[in-house]
Amino acid sequence: MFMLLNISKRKSMYDNTVKDGKFNDRNKLPKTVELWGKNILIAGFGRIGQALIKRCLGFEMKVFVYDPFVSKDLIENLGGIKVEKIEDACKEMDAISLHIPLNDKTKNIINYDLLKTMKKNCIIINAARGGIVNEIDLDRALKEDLIFGAGLDVFEIEPPESNNPLLKNDKVFLSPHTAAFTEECMTRMGKETIQNIIDFFDEKLEKSKTVKL
Repeated sequence: MFMLLNISKRKSMYDNTVKDGKFNDRNKLPKTVELWGKNILIAGFGRIGQALIKRCLGFEMKVFVYDPFVSKDLIENLGGIKVEKIEDACKEMDAISLHIPLNDKTKNIINYDLLKTMKKNCIIINAARGGIVNEIDLDRALKEDLIFGAGLDVFEIEPPESNNPLLKNDKVFLSPHTAAFTEECMTRMGKETIQNIIDFFDEKLEKSKTVKL
């Protein structure tokens, strides 16, 4: 949501306009877009996807969900609409948020051929894994105005190499794989780790959290 809001409202542009003493140029600025009433696709409906849908519904967005491993009933009970094919769904979306793992089937799933079928006002967010989005293709699509903007918290190579064209593309919002790096989240992660260790020795750890040593 942080990335969606910053990109849709062009936060940096507004901020720089005031700080650069160009307040009266506000009517000359490129237009922004609303999230209200827009279609968003959540690809991957695990814990993060299920948390995101609540925020999207708060903005009165129409939420579509792609996840072949999650039932239609669960998705609909949480206010979403299940889609079967991500390629078809992307054509109708105003925003796409990726929360899927990186594997042979998902690598470069967002590529130029798919990007050129999307709406020109579409925003793509990848806070999952680098490599899901083809970065060269994304840069090309942004420069050709095929989509509105993109937000990346992850990259195929981390840190991204200095010749990565996205580093100089002002239509993409970048962050250094820090989506979870809040003070509160780090505290929760620490507490959960300690509790897992205690539960392991007390033989109370859930099977899903155990690993073979």
